[in-house]
Amino acid sequence: MNDDRREKGDRPGRPSSLSGSVRAVGLGLISDIVATLAASIVLTGVVGRQLAGGNASVEDIEKTLLASDAYILLALAVGLASTVLGGYVAARVAGEREYLHGLLTGIAVLVFGEIMLAQSPATYPLGYRVIGVLLTVPAALYGAHLRKRARRAA
Repeated sequence: MNDDRREKGDRPGRPSSLSGSVRAVGLGLISDIVATLAASIVLTGVVGRQLAGGNASVEDIEKTLLASDAYILLALAVGLASTVLGGYVAARVAGEREYLHGLLTGIAVLVFGEIMLAQSPATYPLGYRVIGVLLTVPAALYGAHLRKRARRAA
């Protein structure tokens, strides 16, 4: 039997179903969004104030941050770490087919992120956007992999 697929009876109380998968992916997406939002608030507050100065306006902080390669790289790393968390949560909630749920979460995060960026007045450099797009799904799959490895070790 493939470790990534289980028979329905292998996990009592957690039947394999479409609604269970939707729930798992939804919670993975929400985990990613909440982690990204929390980290963004901290990064903007701490790094933004240091780079732009303590009395800078919100607009000045945003311009300063978007002009900083170090900040954009840090934000990219934090965003990808949040996506790893989302993939992990989806795999854990699903309790089966971890890689499938990680993949679906990565796709959901990618679509949600592109929708949010399309509505944002901020413009991120194209190179960073491409890197983010290329690494989002692998990050979610890595989160699913971490969950699968933790389950095997238990």
